[in-house]
Amino acid sequence: MGLFDSIAKGFRDITGGVDQELLATGELGRGEIVGLSLSGTTVTVGNGLVERNCTFQLNVILDLQPPFQASVNQRVQEINLPQLQQPGVTVAVRVDPADHSRVAIDFATQPPEVRLPETTGPGSAASILETGKPIVVVLVANQPIGVKNFKGDPVHALTLTVAEGVETPYQVQVGNAVPASALPLLFPGSRLNAKLGDGPNEIVVDWAAGAAK
Repeated sequence: MGLFDSIAKGFRDITGGVDQELLATGELGRGEIVGLSLSGTTVTVGNGLVERNCTFQLNVILDLQPPFQASVNQRVQEINLPQLQQPGVTVAVRVDPADHSRVAIDFATQPPEVRLPETTGPGSAASILETGKPIVVVLVANQPIGVKNFKGDPVHALTLTVAEGVETPYQVQVGNAVPASALPLLFPGSRLNAKLGDGPNEIVVDWAAGAAK
């Protein structure tokens, strides 16, 4: 990076300007906003709207790559801040493939649906299904989260009551991939066979086993 590039980057960092080259050429990914702090720096743009410099903390997922954390300094129109401060907001991001610390939010693009990489070994879904303790869970609620597993099955946030196979029933929220064949089982009150790993949150629904009795 040359002297003038460094000066330009420093100015963007102060004012929250966006790296246009990164927006144009960066790899498209999905970012969940997990933190947002506002600075005192504002800029009035040509349309008269005030933009405020913000620092975003993001969980970033690129297609078939492990998720990672990123901090992004970027200007946002103040009228859009209340929406961005809601829990669970996702945005499209552009990432430098060679340097994952370089991330920009692409507000002009819808967040893409991405696939998670396959995981193996202890703690993976396959391992828990093979060696975990059989339990019965009751579905309280479910919501697709905009990502898929490596097979292309959509991942849902499942709110479950662990009803049988444990000393004391409890409620938990987990992310599980849901194949198309299991969609008829997705309704509140559905009793499902599942497997429990080493921790109370390590629960994988055994969709192939069908509904529990």
